[in-house]
Amino acid sequence: MADKDILVIPMTEDSPEVRFDLKKNTIRIFGPSFPENPIEFYGQILKWIELNENTLKNLTIEFDYSILSSASNKMVFELFIKFEQLINKGIDVKVKWYYSSYDEDMYDEGKNFKNSMKVPVELIEKDD
Repeated sequence: MADKDILVIPMTEDSPEVRFDLKKNTIRIFGPSFPENPIEFYGQILKWIELNENTLKNLTIEFDYSILSSASNKMVFELFIKFEQLINKGIDVKVKWYYSSYDEDMYDEGKNFKNSMKVPVELIEKDD
């Protein structure tokens, strides 16, 4: 469901919920991510960013995955490439990467993005 300022993609058994709020300049992606077609799923997020990038002054993205498949991880990498492009255009971009204290894999994924991309990533341990 989308309107002019908000994109909401509801969570399913295999795909995360996405909330892109242009008024708040936030994207929140949370839940499991192993959709049947990750290119299609994440492509709609990339498209919405591209359609609205001229109105963005800053952007905060929160990732809070319970599961992240390798195919989804590749698409998250594509999002990070887009975030770098936004930074190069002068848009302030920050990422908050949430992970559970017991989930070393999710911590490592966030750390890898933090260390390999030019996008500022804050790793946030959450209480479960």
